[in-house]
Amino acid sequence: MLKAAGLAVLAVAVAAVAGVAVARDEPSVAVQPVRTTVATPTPVVKPKAKPVVKPSPSTTIDLSLQGLAAANKLYGAGKVPAVRCVLPAAAPETKAELLAYARVMVACMDRAWAPLVDRSQAVFFPVKTVQAYDLKKPAAAPECGDAPKNMDAFYDKGTICFEWPEFSDPDEPVWNLVDFQQLIAHEYGHHVQNSTGILATYDAGWWKQPKAVQLENERRLELQASCLGAAFLGANRTSFKLAGERLRIWKSIVRHVGDENNTLKIRDHGSYKSHAYWTTRAFASTNPATCNTFTAAPKRVS
Repeated sequence: MLKAAGLAVLAVAVAAVAGVAVARDEPSVAVQPVRTTVATPTPVVKPKAKPVVKPSPSTTIDLSLQGLAAANKLYGAGKVPAVRCVLPAAAPETKAELLAYARVMVACMDRAWAPLVDRSQAVFFPVKTVQAYDLKKPAAAPECGDAPKNMDAFYDKGTICFEWPEFSDPDEPVWNLVDFQQLIAHEYGHHVQNSTGILATYDAGWWKQPKAVQLENERRLELQASCLGAAFLGANRTSFKLAGERLRIWKSIVRHVGDENNTLKIRDHGSYKSHAYWTTRAFASTNPATCNTFTAAPKRVS
């Protein structure tokens, strides 16, 4: 997640799983040489700079990517189920607490998404590890040693890493927790894309396209990750206490995640409006069928 974007920026190392894993604990991996950076949600209460990015002209996604990603069987796999998820009672603040919370949450998402991935004619494999890092002490988390300095989190070949100091403010414990839930759900959305082959499809051809098309493809990928994360949170809103004030906070966060906050002025994650559109629909439907960004009109992934 981009720190300046009001979102955690997702750095996807797109050396992704190509196709279907042959075993639950040993997925077959086709390593690609390309690494891309994408974004996710960070607290709206503490943005850095917020320059407004002027949108570039709409483009049309490469049809080869659109056909493969749009036809993925995940969209017909059914709704995300509610799973028994016993989360830590207190809002996490320390590195250990945030890491424990994230690992419990990821385990819940593993259980929820496994049957959908299996029905997608892919073989589910759980997230390998979840790690917390501090940019000031990178040696403490070697698994996240190459963490980008302008991001709050990233997903890399089955590993989720997040910058824990960004969510440790004791003055905003509830807001930070809801934002953290949004962040981890988004990163796991990339794991779902990886597990079902969507991420490999994206990696295989995005770099061959003109820059404008590359950016549109990235926005489709990033908006879908947030959408998949929201589908899980909607299905499990009771476990995550996303009702009342917490639901209001969540809606405020997802409506203020977007490229408008990107100080680098790169339109690779989607606008406020687009992010709110995909996440709120998926939260209500709890169905990945509402997350097929690869068939959407360009204005929906602006």
